[in-house]
Amino acid sequence: MEQGETLGIIGPNGAGKTTLFDLMTGFQPATSGRVILNGREITGMSPHQVVQQGMNRTFQIVRPFRDLTVLENVLVGLISGKGRLSRGKGRGELGREAMELLQLVNLAKSSLALSRNLSHGELKKLELARALSTYPDVLLADEVFSGLSAQETNELSEALVRVKEKRSLTLVMVEHRVSKVVQLANRMMVLNYGRLLSLGTPQEILHDDKVLEAYLGRG
Repeated sequence: MEQGETLGIIGPNGAGKTTLFDLMTGFQPATSGRVILNGREITGMSPHQVVQQGMNRTFQIVRPFRDLTVLENVLVGLISGKGRLSRGKGRGELGREAMELLQLVNLAKSSLALSRNLSHGELKKLELARALSTYPDVLLADEVFSGLSAQETNELSEALVRVKEKRSLTLVMVEHRVSKVVQLANRMMVLNYGRLLSLGTPQEILHDDKVLEAYLGRG
């Protein structure tokens, strides 16, 4: 992938999309192949080591620190996620950075609320802010729009565009909303039964007979 690119990954349920993310981030051991990040092999590293190398992810099932505030959840990532970026910064500076991230995802108004009291849509926004708090070079977004209203989806989509522009972030999206992937992605990858079925621009993918038969359906 090129720096700053957005790659969308689609495929039917069970195609291996989340498993791919698990392999890339150390949540499952790879039995073959290699994972290369910024020119360095990270195959076999633990999840926290992968984060330190510059790659983070969101999860379909959101599990924040329920008894911490929204702001404190983001501060945890800023303090522990990528130490070289937070080293030497005081609590005030880190607090301002946390609030900037919450503003980015339209969650600043809930900064002092306990995460256990958030709605599903707010939890998805917090999940994105927490992942971004480690300053990843590559962000793996696993169905960040699932369960969101049209307005919430648009807000989160706009937030992703803003953060990509600000940080030259490389974004890899797994998403069932194909229209949203087409809107955001430079390229798309289609997985089917754990295998790469097709790779190309959104328009190439949408007109690929193999994709139409295996995933999108004809007519």
